[in-house]
Amino acid sequence: MKNTNNPKNFLSFKYFEQLVVASILLFVGAMLFVVFAFMSKSAQQEGLQKHFNLVYLSQELRLSSDQLTMMARAYAATGNEKFKQFFEQIIAIRSGVSPRPQHLNRVYWDMMMVEDGQAPSASGKPQSLLSLLEENGASTAELNALTHAYNQSESLVQLEKQAFALVEQDDRSGALAILYSEDYLQSKVAIMTPINSFLANREEKLQTFIQESSRQLTILYSGALLCFLLLLATLLVIYNARSSIRNNIIAYLNNEVKNQTKQLTVKNSALNEAIADLKHAQARLVSAEKSATLMRLIPGLAHEINTPVGIAVTASSSQLMALEAVKSQVSENKIAKATLLETIDTIEDCANLVGNSANRISTIINKLKIITQDGFTDKAQTLVLADEVKACLSAIDKPELDVKVSLDVDEQIRIHAPKFLLQQCLCALIENSFNHAFEPDSLGQELRIQANVINDKLTIRICDNGHGVPDSIKDKLFDAFVVGNRNAKGMGLGLSLAMAIINQYFCGTLEYQPHTDGGTCFVISMPIDGFLQSTAREQIALKTHA
Repeated sequence: MKNTNNPKNFLSFKYFEQLVVASILLFVGAMLFVVFAFMSKSAQQEGLQKHFNLVYLSQELRLSSDQLTMMARAYAATGNEKFKQFFEQIIAIRSGVSPRPQHLNRVYWDMMMVEDGQAPSASGKPQSLLSLLEENGASTAELNALTHAYNQSESLVQLEKQAFALVEQDDRSGALAILYSEDYLQSKVAIMTPINSFLANREEKLQTFIQESSRQLTILYSGALLCFLLLLATLLVIYNARSSIRNNIIAYLNNEVKNQTKQLTVKNSALNEAIADLKHAQARLVSAEKSATLMRLIPGLAHEINTPVGIAVTASSSQLMALEAVKSQVSENKIAKATLLETIDTIEDCANLVGNSANRISTIINKLKIITQDGFTDKAQTLVLADEVKACLSAIDKPELDVKVSLDVDEQIRIHAPKFLLQQCLCALIENSFNHAFEPDSLGQELRIQANVINDKLTIRICDNGHGVPDSIKDKLFDAFVVGNRNAKGMGLGLSLAMAIINQYFCGTLEYQPHTDGGTCFVISMPIDGFLQSTAREQIALKTHA
């Protein structure tokens, strides 16, 4: 049975790897043949261009000799000086003394011979005909032959100048006799013979060159075609082999999927068990934390509630005693008006003591409800942080304190939360500075409140340069009923209340930092949408518990 668990079985086709290598080599070979074919074609074009340039220049040498003859005979026949000037210009251009007209191979001097004739093309730079032949790759034998023809033409110029001398002596018939003489014609033959041999040799070389380059191109193109055909055949074989490979891959993947599914099922079961254990552990931790918080609150709570309860009990007892005394005196008709009024005042004072004690107990209980997340009903709304800070500052009645308040809170910061919660937190921290940091008649006292938002994280700093926190309470600064200054106003729930609100309702933190000026600095860090996150988290917890 074929083992599909081994990835090596993907390539089950026996010669698959060899075919892949062969296809790559065939492709590289085909490309090399194509490159060499293009290079050979380029060399063929360069060779043909060289041949055409040399033929053109040899024809120009022949044409210049014929044009010199034409200009000499025209001058001898007419005596017109312009033909003599054209004669001299042809010699100067051919020898490289005068600028060489562009496209000299086209019609040029025929356009100049008429009256007021104009050059059909502009002039280029001076360059001799022999130097052009050498630049275009004429062989030594070819250059020698054409140089010989050039020299023969220069020798013929001397004979033509003799005819010009006769024209100047007004013997034009004698000049024409020289230009049509047998010696003149033989000199023309001496010029044209090496040019004719050069052209015949060029034609033979051209035919040989074309045959050789064509044969080379045929070989290269055939090699490229053969490589492409073999490559096509190889790709067809590889394509047919893919079905076998694909089947192996599918079998392997199906097997892997089954194995991974089994492993995931096992891991998922283990994960569900771990989540269940984690939920139980979390519930136990929450219960333990609540128990620990309750144990920490009970001693302070007992002390704080015992005082107003004791006062209320004492006042109630005093009321009862006063009432019994009044009843006794009324029954005996011995009560005096002054005594009755005094008793009423006593009862009223006792009632006030009972009411104040009850109010203090009620205040403690309400704050404990916030800390324990019970009894909170305010609805969330969009609040401007700066306005809430100013409201807290306005609510603080401390006329005896000379405190400079520096407020650096962005007016654009808005928080979606219940107004009561936000003010309870902010006012508790601000009031803490006024109650414990500052003293009457002290100078230079300052409270700085700063707030900013960076990457949706709100940071509020409430710092003073007051007395600072005593070392004895730094470790329990945020515990309930901890008071650093017993003479100051407050019951010791402000910081613990602020800590509970920020942690439980705003998903944030409250930290104490010693200020550089020796005072105290409280830093609130929380998401700008902390209340919404807390609400969502609580809803999830309720669903999970259900």
